[in-house]
Amino acid sequence: MGTVDRGARTPKHPWSIARRLAVAHLIGLMVITVVLAAFSYLQTHQTVYALERGNVLATAHLIAGEDRIREGFTAADPTSALQPLTTELAAQAEVDWVTFFGTDYSRVAHRDPAQNGTRYPEDLTDVLSGRDQVDTVATGPAGLSLRALVPVFAPVGEGTAVVGIVGVGHRVPELDIAVAAQIPRLFLGMALIAVLGLAGAALVGRYLERTTHGLGPEELAHRFALLDTALHNANEGMVLVDGDGELKLYNDRAAELLALPPSGRTAHGAPGPAHLADLGLPEPLARLMASGRDARDELFAVPGRILVVNQHPTRLTGARPADGPGTVVTLYDRTEVQDMNRELETTQSLTDALRAQTHEHGNRLHTVLSLLELGRLDEARGLLSTGLSTGLSTGAGSTAAAQPAPLGPTGEPAVQALLAAKAAQARERGVRMDYRLEVDSPTGFSTQDLVTVLGNLVDNALDAAGDPTRPAQDRWVDAEARTDSGWLIVQVADGGPGPSPEARAQMFDLGFSTKPAGLAGRGIGLALVRQTVSSLGGTVDLALDSGTVLTVELPLPAAPPPDHPPPGDRHDQ
Repeated sequence: MGTVDRGARTPKHPWSIARRLAVAHLIGLMVITVVLAAFSYLQTHQTVYALERGNVLATAHLIAGEDRIREGFTAADPTSALQPLTTELAAQAEVDWVTFFGTDYSRVAHRDPAQNGTRYPEDLTDVLSGRDQVDTVATGPAGLSLRALVPVFAPVGEGTAVVGIVGVGHRVPELDIAVAAQIPRLFLGMALIAVLGLAGAALVGRYLERTTHGLGPEELAHRFALLDTALHNANEGMVLVDGDGELKLYNDRAAELLALPPSGRTAHGAPGPAHLADLGLPEPLARLMASGRDARDELFAVPGRILVVNQHPTRLTGARPADGPGTVVTLYDRTEVQDMNRELETTQSLTDALRAQTHEHGNRLHTVLSLLELGRLDEARGLLSTGLSTGLSTGAGSTAAAQPAPLGPTGEPAVQALLAAKAAQARERGVRMDYRLEVDSPTGFSTQDLVTVLGNLVDNALDAAGDPTRPAQDRWVDAEARTDSGWLIVQVADGGPGPSPEARAQMFDLGFSTKPAGLAGRGIGLALVRQTVSSLGGTVDLALDSGTVLTVELPLPAAPPPDHPPPGDRHDQ
């Protein structure tokens, strides 16, 4: 998980991705054009110069081999004989000039007569010795050109000798080389590609403008860092599901609540996004996430938890994917809130019980004081004895039918306190409640699990028996917790009407209730009981005997597995 660099500043008006792509496209085309043009020019330059070199050299050899050239050099006035040939031969050979030099380096005949008689400034030793010479020159009025110098041989005595030099030159303009290298066409083609590329970039830019909201890469990266940090530090689970059922993104809290695989891995551990169909989520929750419908504060049970789920479709301003828009799912754990509510209710019940007991003891003390003042010692002693025995009873009721019994040591004091608090609460509601706790040693279950199971069962029984419309003889609750052959048996009965045949199949479902919802909601208590009992490896059963009886049987963790099945029918009251 990355951190946000607070020192880094995002430009206020950064270039969009589309504009950057267009500029990069143009720069790339310019670089490619320049490289191709340079390569083509150099290659064409070498080819043209090689061809022209051979052309001027061959032309010079042809001219030097003509008889009239040899006769002209040996004539009495070589200039008069050769001067007309400078232009004639240049036109016939399609070269720029033809010049005749004497063996003394002087120009015998030149296309510009004013140059006749002037000395050639460079070394002609190799040519006078009978070798050809080809040069590239860039001086003089001809400009950049190729020049071939070839000796002219004539018979002298019994042999031959160099009597003169023929110079043939041909200009090679850079413009001609560029044209031959197709550079204009290359630039024209690249310009056409640039225009088409800019048109395509404009279309792509409109698409990117919609999908990125005109933001540049730096601002997108900055926002992503902020959102990623917020996502992974959120206390709620967040999941992004696409239209095909794939989990595109989820944070650490969502992975914890739904037992999801590591990000970027499928349910089988292979690289790739996880799919709803492979995650083994509870069917109602998986069906909601696959449907894509709106959901607000809906309750779903997952192993060990009760989740509140909200789901909304994503808002897409650009082009939608082929598999349709996705949904954003948020989840938070209702179990923790429910446990806190349960602890608060238990504390409130204990407070109410202590308040009622304080009030009752105050009344008794006033009564005892009055009896003592009247000299009625026996009646005062009897009232004190009754108060002491009642305060130490394990059962409590609103009538004298509840028989007190001495409180012995128990292995689960929290359960004893809970039952005492519930009994006080029952008295306030006009319900007769008897309870028994026969657990001599710790059971090995967590206090939270025991309070969740027993507290929700007693609350459900008090709601059923506490209906003011019920007859007085039916307003009773009986709770019992005991151990038997490696099992913890929790049994709660009440005199309520019991669930209807239609409601029995749904009474343990999350969110189902036959009573109106209060501030904390309804349809959670019995679902928590079944979920907790299931996680502990036990069972919960419903029976209708002389009342409604709910029995929970849990295997004790500390005891070895029993060789016989759990105790049989224990629903008799």
